[in-house]
Amino acid sequence: MSRVLSLSLIAASLALVACVDKTKEPEWLKLPAGYDPVGADLTFNKERLEAFNNLSPKARDAFIEELKGQAGAFKGQALVEAGSGLGETVEDYQYGNYEVTAHVPTPVLYEITLSYQLFTTVELGKALTPNGPVEFSGTLIDLRYDAQTKPRKVTLRVKADTIQNITK
Repeated sequence: MSRVLSLSLIAASLALVACVDKTKEPEWLKLPAGYDPVGADLTFNKERLEAFNNLSPKARDAFIEELKGQAGAFKGQALVEAGSGLGETVEDYQYGNYEVTAHVPTPVLYEITLSYQLFTTVELGKALTPNGPVEFSGTLIDLRYDAQTKPRKVTLRVKADTIQNITK
């Protein structure tokens, strides 16, 4: 009798597992609707990244210099990788006493990936959710575009005046 009951429980468990849609992402793993690095009004969304990609190397350099001159005008979204405090002896301390590395895991355009090095305050940086989506605005410090590598990569350094978790 107990053997039949045990086998029935195992069969019921297997049937339940077989009914679960393994291709569907669980609700708790989904990113909030506000996280949209492709379509949101950002400095490098899909449309603007395509325009940047189509520029000649000289025009790209001029565009980058223009962005650097616009204090607080850079906007972006990414997923936090890590964060750490910066000591006063570190060269980048002039941009903020906390560094956050972040990236956009799926290409925004074609195979072009975006990686960010964000500088902010300890108070703003420590409030970020690890591996969570963030939005930020600030001043572009530097931009490196590796157009010859596959996948192509844009690495941006930004002094983030505002940075916050995206929750909705």
